[in-house]
Amino acid sequence: MNHEDKSVTKNVNDSIHSKDQPLGKKAPGAPFAVVGLTYPLILIGILVIAAAYYFMTR
Repeated sequence: MNHEDKSVTKNVNDSIHSKDQPLGKKAPGAPFAVVGLTYPLILIGILVIAAAYYFMTR
């Protein structure tokens, strides 16, 4: 449906009453996967930066 096809009242009503479902209801394993995969990546990034700083200032 095109944005111009809807009235302003319908657009505001749709914005206020969200029909989105929480991520856990759409895909039950998704929240764990997001946290479980991003945490190690961030940790590895921090360790690489710390190692680079250590070896450059040594």
